[in-house]
Amino acid sequence: MQDTVVIIGAGQAGAQVAQSLRQGGFEGPIRLIGDETTPPYQRPPLSKKYLLGEIGSEALLLRPPAFYTTQNIDLIPGASVSSIDPGAQRLSLENGDTIGYDKLV
Repeated sequence: MQDTVVIIGAGQAGAQVAQSLRQGGFEGPIRLIGDETTPPYQRPPLSKKYLLGEIGSEALLLRPPAFYTTQNIDLIPGASVSSIDPGAQRLSLENGDTIGYDKLV
């Protein structure tokens, strides 16, 4: 069985880690946890072009939502991590769910 990688933070850095793992040949489970309810998006354009109405919200996304599905990346939006237990290799979400991991980013 492949290691499970859990990435806390579904911003540009977290999304890039997930994408790089897949591009590098990693085939194990990847879980990308973010407290925002949207897929990872570009922040600088949000603060400029989007707010000025020059681009739509779809243009902000780093990858279309289907990317995470086709790459077998479990995107967990709207979730905040409340605690991490490194000894047990588990983390808890604020909603009470727990997630095990082999590698944590």
